[in-house]
Amino acid sequence: MRRLRAATGLLILPMLMAACAGTPTPPVPDLVVLHARIWTGDGTTPEAEALAVREGRIIAVGRSSGIAAMAGEATRRLDAGGRRVVPGFNDAHWHLPTSRTAELIDSGSEQEIVSRLQAFAATLGPDDWVTGRGWGPSDFPGQVPHRRALDAAFPDRPVVLTDRDGHMVLANQVALQRGGVTRETPDPPNGRIGHDASGELTGLLQEAASRLVRSQMPPVSADQVYQSLREQMRKAASYGITSLQVASGSAASGVEFEAYERALREQTVDVRLRLAVPFRKDATEADLASYVALRESHAGQLVRFGIAKGLIDGTVDGYTAAMLEPYADRDDRGLPMFTDDELQAAVAAYDRAGLQVQLHAIGDRAIRMALDAYAHAAQVNGTSGRRHRVEHVEVPALDDLPRFKALGVIASTQALFASPDAITLTSYVPKLGPARASRSNAFRLFDDAGAVQAFGSDHPVFPMEVMRGIHAAVTRQLPDGTPAVGFYPEHRISVEAAVRHFTADAAYASFEEAEKGVLSVGRVADLVVLSDDIFTMPVARLHAVTAHTTVMHGRVTWQAPQ
Repeated sequence: MRRLRAATGLLILPMLMAACAGTPTPPVPDLVVLHARIWTGDGTTPEAEALAVREGRIIAVGRSSGIAAMAGEATRRLDAGGRRVVPGFNDAHWHLPTSRTAELIDSGSEQEIVSRLQAFAATLGPDDWVTGRGWGPSDFPGQVPHRRALDAAFPDRPVVLTDRDGHMVLANQVALQRGGVTRETPDPPNGRIGHDASGELTGLLQEAASRLVRSQMPPVSADQVYQSLREQMRKAASYGITSLQVASGSAASGVEFEAYERALREQTVDVRLRLAVPFRKDATEADLASYVALRESHAGQLVRFGIAKGLIDGTVDGYTAAMLEPYADRDDRGLPMFTDDELQAAVAAYDRAGLQVQLHAIGDRAIRMALDAYAHAAQVNGTSGRRHRVEHVEVPALDDLPRFKALGVIASTQALFASPDAITLTSYVPKLGPARASRSNAFRLFDDAGAVQAFGSDHPVFPMEVMRGIHAAVTRQLPDGTPAVGFYPEHRISVEAAVRHFTADAAYASFEEAEKGVLSVGRVADLVVLSDDIFTMPVARLHAVTAHTTVMHGRVTWQAPQ
């Protein structure tokens, strides 16, 4: 698109300019952002002081004096007060929590878990299930999750606790009974039921086995999901997020779909949403056609479809991530959800239908399976440019890193996964062993290999606080500065690289790089005014940076309390 540079030093969008006696006149903006330190992400104009917005799009970028001169009586003026402004953050891998649950992250012990559950249970009705999320193996004696403490504290009501990663459930005896799980119950396909040395149930249900009890839980209503969506969008905006890529894989039905449709209908969408459809090995031509139709019918600015989400393996903490070699402390190579032939056939079918695919793959074997499947699809279908993705891609084999760029595959990584917390250091690392741990969540390896890397949070696995994620990727330390040397510090990346992964690269991963991720003329006005200048401040304090103001499509969606 051709642009004109006026004498005021502005870049102005010609198509929005009115002609008056042959002299181009800039349109009156709806919003101007003034006195800012704008990091545009645009190589042609990397820094600016101000920008103007009309009908949700940026119409001019330049100096504050020139932008202020464009304003009319009805123009809203946002004075940034010299603060740093960057493009709105785009969380490339996010999930919607659909119900209230006890927060168990950083519990540290069985006793603390029980205490939090008891406090949460006091807010519930007597017949409600007690649920929680966020535990890790390090919260239990000997790193072995067991139901005994839950049975003692809740002998008469069902308890179901989801681990931090969302791939394991710990259930008490009442919940196991509700699900019909006994010591003789066989492992379901793609699932494992935990037993102790004597064969008794531990209450641990991994991957598909968790459905045995989850299927008995009372369903949530569409209104409950809608209210959760509203709350989560408000939280996202408070962190400077203007786009969420939802990796839950729900089709055009059910309470989640109804919640998104209601938000559209009632005009309460505060964050742009890109939603996934299911990736299944048995998807029919009719299924694929319906997914394409869903994409075509939801191609607006606020809610879109167009990607299919599937899982190849589980997690390292649960020994279900599929590995090329056995775990360091156990003769086990994980739990692949597909055979190679099944995966390649399914990916080829989705690819042939014109659908982008995102595959959860954490272990090096699962990552290789995903790359092989994408290569196979391109070969048999003669396609390219699908921008298929590998989600999490935590422990890649070094030989596979160049394949991301060669195949045009997106590395969809999560910045906060580099946090060296208790679960990472006492469970994750020992299971991998030093060689594999040294290349886990190593974001610099993907950058050095030339791959497009899109950052996300995997919320609610980790908080969607973008600045905490940027701090982790840049320092590879916890907010308290530990460990002092950083967690494999050779994999640290720059602040600018981390911001790009949360903006332009995340937009590229959803085919929206021409629309957002950069603050330039013609793109949508999605931006965040930050409390501090993240490019000049000490990196150790990045985690404390907050969003002062968030703007999505030219509309203020968050304003920090004064």
